[in-house]
Amino acid sequence: MDRYPISFGGALFALALILAGGCATPTPAPTITQPALSAMVQPYADAMRKAGISSVQVPGNGARVRTSTNFGDIYSRYPAGLTATAFYVYVDSAAVEVDSDTFNAANSSQYETAIKTILPEVVRSANENNVRVINNRFGKN
Repeated sequence: MDRYPISFGGALFALALILAGGCATPTPAPTITQPALSAMVQPYADAMRKAGISSVQVPGNGARVRTSTNFGDIYSRYPAGLTATAFYVYVDSAAVEVDSDTFNAANSSQYETAIKTILPEVVRSANENNVRVINNRFGKN
């Protein structure tokens, strides 16, 4: 009687299926800088800097919004009811840049609504995460 009911080849095949299913292909980052979107984001720039946010990635494909901060990445759902928009916000100490390959004058209001909805939420989430991380590091659970 065989001691191992699954052959080595079968185990490798199962592992390959698991790994293939777990590795989603990331959405390519947009490449077109959009000054109009950068202007829309500007009112949130200082709050984003204070929260330690370096980028916000909104892929526009139903995937989660990814916020990169000094304390790591935070993922949140794209707000229900908003039309899909795709843009990436990059923040540094001197400037804000927004890239999007799908933004145009015709869909400007959709992007403005998304920015006004998403950015305050990611700032709030980043600030809450900052407090949680600092409390954990200093034993103030």
